[in-house]
Amino acid sequence: YERAGGDKTLPSDLRPPPVLKRTLDYLFHELLPQEGFESTYGFVRDRTRQVRADFTIQMQNDALAMECHERCVRYHILVMHFMRTTPGFELHMEESVLMNSLQSLKEFYADQRGQYASPCELEIRIYHRLIHMRDQRERHDDIPDEIRNHSAFLLTSQFREHVQKVSSPIQKNSPLKVGDEGMLIFNQLAAVLREQGNRVMIYLVACIFERFFGPEKIEDIDSLRVGMDLSQIIDGAA
Repeated sequence: YERAGGDKTLPSDLRPPPVLKRTLDYLFHELLPQEGFESTYGFVRDRTRQVRADFTIQMQNDALAMECHERCVRYHILVMHFMRTTPGFELHMEESVLMNSLQSLKEFYADQRGQYASPCELEIRIYHRLIHMRDQRERHDDIPDEIRNHSAFLLTSQFREHVQKVSSPIQKNSPLKVGDEGMLIFNQLAAVLREQGNRVMIYLVACIFERFFGPEKIEDIDSLRVGMDLSQIIDGAA
């Protein structure tokens, strides 16, 4: 393995998985609350990227690797919300990082199927389906029936299909649209998540919605996270 700059990685430079988890604990539980989101963004982004790289180099895809990647996914969704109006912020680059993290998790889930099932797989599958809103190709993912048939997953798929229909033809940079029917489906999805008590998912799904359709389509999005601090959201613990 070689870094993007061409420097070879020495085995002594790699951190074992428990250390990688402690690195994220420090970034999300100490640095972020103390220094704020925007001022730490560049630092945290680079460190989380290297944490994921260290897992990749060591070919780790177990429960701990999943947990760490799931936390990174939630962080990058928050970034798209909090940094979207910051001068110089490249939203498409951040979206690419999020997609890479989601893809890694899809591969982890498939590799560990029958050995370990992450309790967060449904959540991650929903984020993946939403963030790939423009992708109209039919994919045959290794998704367990209990997730594929879950009401939240079914509503997410319906919402995506509606957006693709009313936004056709979809091009790389063409705006996506959502009609009244789509808003009804989205509200039904939020209601299902609310019934399950999953406030983290409601908030993060709203952040993804905002990314595609703008803040004017979500009424007071930050009221959805009242009582939850950012560390809790990133950990999926609220």
